[in-house]
Amino acid sequence: MSSVVTLLAPLSGELISMGDVPDPVFAEGMMGEGVAIVPTAGEVRAPLSGRVEVLFPTGHAVAIRTPEGVDVLVHVGIESVKVAGLFTPAVAEGDQVKAGDLLITFDVAKLRLQAASPITPVVVTGMPEGARLQVGGLKRTVKAGTDSVASITL
Repeated sequence: MSSVVTLLAPLSGELISMGDVPDPVFAEGMMGEGVAIVPTAGEVRAPLSGRVEVLFPTGHAVAIRTPEGVDVLVHVGIESVKVAGLFTPAVAEGDQVKAGDLLITFDVAKLRLQAASPITPVVVTGMPEGARLQVGGLKRTVKAGTDSVASITL
């Protein structure tokens, strides 16, 4: 019997294709499949329930693993790691989070001005064998922690 893991929008903004990310590592799927969001607000919410596996020291990216073995990375902006003091984590590695929980806050205006791009990849970096990712409709506005952007059938 299969089950489905829903991936919620971790940021509010416009949902776009991973192919539109101006970084080949993400655009060409080298890290995994997913979607991207052009953020309109400075809150990153948990896209699914699980454990915070990695919180990058600068706070620009966070990875969550579900009990089912799905790994998701949210990487806020492109080359945003270079923008000192932009991110304020609300969680730590090892924390258990529920879908929609606040993970990171940041100044979206500063991100737009100082990062190479504000586009935020949301990448499924690992799934159990045989799992399938299905992306919802692109080019639409999504609300963080509320709107579904993809589903993973296990």
